[in-house]
Amino acid sequence: MISLIEVQCPHCGARGQLMLPPLGAIIVGPCPQCHEMVVIFCGRAFALNKEVMLHGEAEEKHEHLLAVLSDFLDERVADVVAEFETHAHRSVNEQDAETPEYEDETIAPVDAVCDGSGREAISSEEVQEFVSKDLKLLDNKDYFRAVFG
Repeated sequence: MISLIEVQCPHCGARGQLMLPPLGAIIVGPCPQCHEMVVIFCGRAFALNKEVMLHGEAEEKHEHLLAVLSDFLDERVADVVAEFETHAHRSVNEQDAETPEYEDETIAPVDAVCDGSGREAISSEEVQEFVSKDLKLLDNKDYFRAVFG
């Protein structure tokens, strides 16, 4: 079974599915619908400046991508800090009586943080199934369109 994530183009709102990328992957490319540039990171699509990404100098591209991803990471870090602050305001007695379940409260598993689904990482069996069945079909354009839109 292939694990898919759904993403939405920040430019035109088109929705599509793609195979769950490896943890921490940064995917840059055009939206298949409007052809504007997007970056996909942690299961979300972010708008990029097409002019910069296609015609800018390497340093401009670097700075642009860094700025877009930094905004997202800043929001995520703020959420984590706010969650820690919530727990810090509990009384000492409450903290002694209750040890937080970090997987469920303040520190989510890395794969859950990045794709927002809370799903577990792809199992070895799922990888083997993909390699033995689906990988062979990727050259079939009808199969490819059915899976990747």
